Amino acid sequence: MGRTQRRRHQRAKKSDGDSCSLHDLYIHLHSVGWQNHTHLSAQNYEQTGRGLCSKQDTFTAEDELIRLPVGCLISIATLESDVPFKSLFNKELFDKDSRISFQALVACFILYHKHLQECSLGTCSSPYSAYLDTLPRGYSTPYFCSIPELQCLPESLLERTVAQNRQIRGYFEIIKNLVLNCDCCAKSYGQEVWTLADFKWAYFTVNTRSVHLSSRFLKKQSNYFQPLISGGTNLALAPFLDLFNHSDSVQITAEIEGPDYVLTLKSLPFAETKPYDQLFISYGALSNFKLLTEYGFWLRENKHDYFEVSLLDIEHMIKHNKELSTQTFHRNIFKFIREHNLHDQMFVHIDEGCSHNLRVVLHLIFKQQAYFPNILNQIAFGDAEQLKDVQPELSYLVAYKIKEYEIFGGELDKLPQLTESGAVARSYLQECIRYLVDFRLAHLAE
Repeated sequence: MGRTQRRRHQRAKKSDGDSCSLHDLYIHLHSVGWQNHTHLSAQNYEQTGRGLCSKQDTFTAEDELIRLPVGCLISIATLESDVPFKSLFNKELFDKDSRISFQALVACFILYHKHLQECSLGTCSSPYSAYLDTLPRGYSTPYFCSIPELQCLPESLLERTVAQNRQIRGYFEIIKNLVLNCDCCAKSYGQEVWTLADFKWAYFTVNTRSVHLSSRFLKKQSNYFQPLISGGTNLALAPFLDLFNHSDSVQITAEIEGPDYVLTLKSLPFAETKPYDQLFISYGALSNFKLLTEYGFWLRENKHDYFEVSLLDIEHMIKHNKELSTQTFHRNIFKFIREHNLHDQMFVHIDEGCSHNLRVVLHLIFKQQAYFPNILNQIAFGDAEQLKDVQPELSYLVAYKIKEYEIFGGELDKLPQLTESGAVARSYLQECIRYLVDFRLAHLAE
């Protein structure tokens, strides 16, 4: 959920255009039944940019934050009831082996209505114009880093970005061959109107701003898109509600109550908010890696953060450590680790220490002399108490990752200028270094 164009280390800039578009959105939502009983208003804040507050009300745990009519949401029901939008797609070309996610379909819906908004013919106006005008023009996830910036990112970030790019490009290729011409300008949506850059923007608009919505609460008027969609349809765009920013210190519930989608505060870091205080919601118990790659920001001292490492990190650490690089490690051990997925869930946590899988893997590589599968199996899935102390190797690994991230950060600093995505990624690397240094002090001090 929510807005991602956040600048946590810069003062946000407020434009007259933003104020005007939000005013138009207020009018539109009121016209479809929104009462704004909690007197919510958009403001700009130094740490997060645009966010929401109440100018009149205070809030405590169990208070409602917002009650938005379900009809305001852009959901599967919205798409199924939009006849002109459905007519864009040649259903005869739907192929069970070439499906797209519902998120990709909602991205098409956004682009379709944006094009209607841009068409000069009055008959092509979009009912979602007020909402479209409030959407950010860009996002700050690593996906939008420049090529030189991507070359300076850690492998974990690069792998995630490459996977996102492969998926988005794949969806766009399918969509281009399914959509027809625009009734207003007669141009082909797939070949002339929508570009890959447009689709990337729309895809991340949905990715960063959607809310979870159980489809059983929504009455679908038809199942026109069912043969096209892969996976669930339990997300929706929520105009205005998506201006709430995220905090790891807040818990909420989201429920359908009659005709309304309702967010309720369940816990706060303090007893009561004050008027004009920014109001936060929770997007979930998300690590900084997840927040960065999906939403384009991170939180300092995030309660839900941990630092994940890979088997490749351990292999690189061995090569760069003078003591370890002279030792021989049997390839059967690495093969066993991969075949049994022991390299999954390898991380360090500031409070809980080293994860079980990471401890097992370090033991198998550095402490276990035998390399026969039956013996490795007994060690890996036996009593955890038999695992030997791996503090020295863990210390080497943490030190290696700190040094590596310092090098990546230094390479980013050498670039003449960073994009917004590059600057957010750079600050994320600094936070990772701080986290690992604090972990070392807490768990590896000796």
